[in-house]
Amino acid sequence: MSRHALAHGRQASHRRHPAKHGHHTPFKTTEPNPKSHANGSKLPVQSHTFVDPHFPFQPLPTPTGQAPFRFDLSQLLHADEVAKITAAGKMVFHSVGDTGDERGKEMDFVAAMLTNDYDSSPADGVPAFFYHLGDVVYFAGDIDMYGENFYETYAEYPGLIVAIAGNHDCQPDDPQDGPVDPKKVPLDGWVQNFMSTDPTKLGSLKTNSNRTQMNLPNVYWTFTTPLATIIGLFSNVSETEAEIHQDQIDWFRGELAAADPAKALIVTIHHPPYSGDTEHAGSTKAEEYLFDSFAATNVYPHLILSGHVHNYQRFTVRQPLQNGSAAIACVVAGNGGYSKLSTLEKLHGEAPTAPMTLTDTLTLNQYDQTNYGFLRFEVTKQAILGIYSSAPYAETEVPQTSVVDRFTIDLVSRTVTTLS
Repeated sequence: MSRHALAHGRQASHRRHPAKHGHHTPFKTTEPNPKSHANGSKLPVQSHTFVDPHFPFQPLPTPTGQAPFRFDLSQLLHADEVAKITAAGKMVFHSVGDTGDERGKEMDFVAAMLTNDYDSSPADGVPAFFYHLGDVVYFAGDIDMYGENFYETYAEYPGLIVAIAGNHDCQPDDPQDGPVDPKKVPLDGWVQNFMSTDPTKLGSLKTNSNRTQMNLPNVYWTFTTPLATIIGLFSNVSETEAEIHQDQIDWFRGELAAADPAKALIVTIHHPPYSGDTEHAGSTKAEEYLFDSFAATNVYPHLILSGHVHNYQRFTVRQPLQNGSAAIACVVAGNGGYSKLSTLEKLHGEAPTAPMTLTDTLTLNQYDQTNYGFLRFEVTKQAILGIYSSAPYAETEVPQTSVVDRFTIDLVSRTVTTLS
């Protein structure tokens, strides 16, 4: 893929990449669920206590596309760029969540890391897109915050950005934080900028960004590409538990069943099913929605991606199948710019050591609770290579990025391997 074409060309539907402007340098649960840690020797990855949601379930917006809400890579890139990906048999993309927090410059720091990785990629390894894992704009997804907290933040990033919505993207105004806007509609900022009916429209006129809006078909949607199917769920507004109603569950199971078995299958959901974090434990309901649907369809993904938790964690779930077993990588990457990182639970007063076997089906492989970072995925017909890079935050310095975690997912043998 040509970096020049991606960085400066117009995409399908006259979609524009940003040009460069200077330098910004308990519920029902399913296995595997290690809920019992009476001796305190294992890392708890789901909450033991139900917490009432601060906000009730928020209604979903009207879809702008037709069911089953699929968005193809050809709607994002030129046909010749998609053809190059198909011919090369490799697709690269970035991913992270929880970015747009105006209280600090951490979001700009991560954007600089992403931009540097994009610009330093070889010609055959330029990311085709950035898949955002939700919480694009804190704290209530306000339309008037998108200019500064999204478009300006990524003004230097050459790639196009697609997303799932997070709980803060659909959060109502909180009366504890100040006056409530009676005209505010849940997800209005996300809908305006990611479900636009005009993908040629600039997202911001008051910043240096040339990024146009995105025309995704729905708040939950399926991204079809030559090498991977990415099914994106919307887990609503709660800080603690995902909440997905039956219409979306039915859609999800239909998309699982329809996914091309010859391609990598990736599922994204903002609330992670597993997290050893002190502030955001894993969601028992997210686990239920996911694994009940996998069992009902007998279709299991190769990778589950989540945000919400403000650090990096990678788990492997070993799932028994009718003919053998499948290892599923469950990755949490919510350290994309929220101004306060959070830490994992301590065991006997010490930070946990990875890798750590939690049950006979669940392992914590790696984590990063001290730095900001991002994921780079390279997908082929045989495997997914995941590379997590991070850097210690320094407001006025160029990020000194290093690779913290590398892993590969074999699409045929259904194994996950940590690389040195």
